[in-house]
Amino acid sequence: MTLTLKELVKELERYSPDIVQDCGYPISAVRLFSRKELSADQGVLFIGRAEELPDIPPVGRISFLVAGSDVPESYLRPEAGCTLVTVSESADTHLLCNTVWKLLEEEVHTSKNILKLLKVKKSKTTLQELMDLGYEILGNPLLLVDVSLCFIAHAGGNSSSQEPLWEWTLSRGYVSDQYIEQIHMDMMEDLNSDSPRNDFIWEKGILNHNQLVYKINDNGKPLAYLKVLALNKPISGSDQEIVEALGNCILYFLLESTNTYTPSSPLAESFFIALLNEKLYDEDAVEERIHQFNIKLYDYITLLVIELTEDYMQDISKVYMLKRVLQNFLARNTIIYYKGYLVAVFDTKTDTLFSESDERQFANLLEKQNCRAGISYTCKNLYSLPEQFSQAVSALNTSWKLHHKERIVKYSDYLLQHIFLNYADRESLNYLVHPAISDILKMDADKRELFLDTIRGYINNGTEISAASKKMYLNYNTLKYRINRIVEMTGLDFGDAQTIFRLQLSFMILDMKKQMLSGDGQ
Repeated sequence: MTLTLKELVKELERYSPDIVQDCGYPISAVRLFSRKELSADQGVLFIGRAEELPDIPPVGRISFLVAGSDVPESYLRPEAGCTLVTVSESADTHLLCNTVWKLLEEEVHTSKNILKLLKVKKSKTTLQELMDLGYEILGNPLLLVDVSLCFIAHAGGNSSSQEPLWEWTLSRGYVSDQYIEQIHMDMMEDLNSDSPRNDFIWEKGILNHNQLVYKINDNGKPLAYLKVLALNKPISGSDQEIVEALGNCILYFLLESTNTYTPSSPLAESFFIALLNEKLYDEDAVEERIHQFNIKLYDYITLLVIELTEDYMQDISKVYMLKRVLQNFLARNTIIYYKGYLVAVFDTKTDTLFSESDERQFANLLEKQNCRAGISYTCKNLYSLPEQFSQAVSALNTSWKLHHKERIVKYSDYLLQHIFLNYADRESLNYLVHPAISDILKMDADKRELFLDTIRGYINNGTEISAASKKMYLNYNTLKYRINRIVEMTGLDFGDAQTIFRLQLSFMILDMKKQMLSGDGQ
């Protein structure tokens, strides 16, 4: 990447630059010079003091940036063939050199990232992957809306909790009336200005952070707006170049009607439903359709099954509105209506589903929408969707049986409870309780609770009396006496791993039965 003289002078305004002669040579390197040492290398910007210039200019496409105005007459003649810029006499040439180096490094950085975006575009990736890459490069949240200011896609937007208008758009799928008025005012100001037409709009008054909007046009026809929120860092001039390149790449996706950025893709939805119904089980056929429908997913796939209340079931329009809300929040279009649930095929780069912050926001969204989400285990292929759907639904059903009310229900947290409740009814679960625990349950209430709490606290702390006594706020000798008494009464061997497992299993079953009984009494 090279610098132009115009770009250079703009960045050196504080040095009062004066273009004495411009031959339009690109600048790709920078070097300090002296009268004794000056080689005629093309593409190099030589920096030094005016009085150090040789009397006769070197031959070639040479560029000079000099401090002071005492320039030999020979450099001012057209036949000299050199570019010459002067700055104030007091300028520090070493500082000038460092400034230009930084500008060149920024140009190289910008060039590399633009090439990266172009490569991603050529690889026929998805719009979401392109947005994710843009977020990775720019370090600030991105939001893409159509000309009617309705949501298309976003990246990093869930971190913008300090911006209510962003939260509005991500949760509702469209912008507020207040925002529409503001953006129209910005556009009118842009149209009425004497400056040349600009595809960028700066929005600074309505948001807590500055926002840069790039207008994506197709031969002058507006198609969408790409918004960059200066949440994590300021938006630089090189960032603007990257945003423009990103916008041009996005234009390609918006013009390609077969791409999967569209909020509703009947072919893709039919494909996922066929997978869930286990009508597609041949791996080659599945791979062929993935390629045919241009479905691009990250390596890790988790199924989020959204349980709908009766209100949704009575009004299907609410289901589609919720679907749009989830598309906005998850930044995924792979959300389908299946067997009375909304099912999101959620793909991620790593096996970490949500950050703590994102999980809290997801739980808040579910709370507002009066829904719950069952979450399956993560896998690396689409063949496991039926099993994942079963896992997520089982998590929801098991949590209901135990009268739990959390909004996000992970199958990994309910696996054993699901197995036990599948195994038998409430009474048959008693067979899985350790006989020693069963004997203690027959004691009077005071002894029963005392011994059960002692055993639970002891095994939960690795059968370490010292650690357990501290956690249970008991004297060391008191706890030791109780453990010895329990061993005398029951014959329990706390040094046996199988015994410890069965005791833990027993407490899990007792907790489950207690939860089910408490729910029955409500």
